[in-house]
Order: sequence, then C-alpha cells, then structure tokens
Amino acid sequence: MFDFSPDTIGYVFIGLMISTILLLAFAKRKNNYPYFAREFLLTKAESKFYKVLKAVTKNKYDIACKVRLADIINCSELNWRRGYGGQIACKHIDFVLFDSNTSRILLAIELDDRSHDKPARQKRDKFVNKAMKKADVVLLRVPVEWGYDMGKLDKEIKVALHHAK
Repeated sequence: MFDFSPDTIGYVFIGLMISTILLLAFAKRKNNYPYFAREFLLTKAESKFYKVLKAVTKNKYDIACKVRLADIINCSELNWRRGYGGQIACKHIDFVLFDSNTSRILLAIELDDRSHDKPARQKRDKFVNKAMKKADVVLLRVPVEWGYDMGKLDKEIKVALHHAK
C-alpha cells in the first residue's frame, strides 16, 4: 500500500488546488473574447469614395461595401479543400455594384491607395486580378484621389459595366 507522509499529502493538495485554479481560469478565459467594436465600417478614403460612387450611380445599383472575395467568386468544394478557397476567403473587395432586384453582381470596385505600392499588396492584387478575370467578374481599380472627377468615374463605370455583359 501507499504510505503518504503529511508533506506528500500537502503537496498533492497544493497541486490539486493549482490545477483547479488553472482550469477555472482557462474556462473563464475561453468565454472572454478579445473583440471590440470598430467605430466605422469604412476608412475616411473609402467613405469619401462611397459618397462619390453613390452620386455617380444615382441609385441605379445597390452598393455593397467590403465584400468578402469568396462571396463574389467561388470554386468547387474539392478545390476549396485543396486550398483555393482559403485564398479567397480572407480577402475583401472594397465595393460591389449589384442589381437590387436579383442581387446579381454587376461590377467589383477596388479603391487603390498607397498600400497597393507595397510588394505584398501587389502580389495580392495580381492574384485578385487573375481570379476575378478567370471567374468573369469585372474588376475596376480606382486610385484614391483627393477629389474625384465624377464624369470620368461615371464613364469608367459605364465602360466596365459594358464589359461585364
């Protein structure tokens, strides 16, 4: 049989107490998510462009903001499991024009700021360009500007929409 000295029983008791405290702390930590609300959906540049986009499109189309790429293009379940889905699941497109009656995607718009000059972003942009082209979704890239020429933007959108048909 086991012969426990008072010291051994004390160490076992302390070990059990520490284990219980750690388990309770871990269980409590699992329920404390590290999330917080963002104040705004759009950046200042995106918000400024959104207002111009609304004015240019004159409510002819609905505009969705920050749309997940995987909600615009897709791949088979097999290819999703092969890793192609993961490449589109965590990327977003700034704006999507869609038909309000059918929700048919008409045009994707990416607002390009200075971050698009970075090599990693250029690699991402190249991937997005190729994926959208392969899926036959027209992507219009618009550089961020201090002031937008609404006539020019309207013409670019009309040309892009013509190519989308």
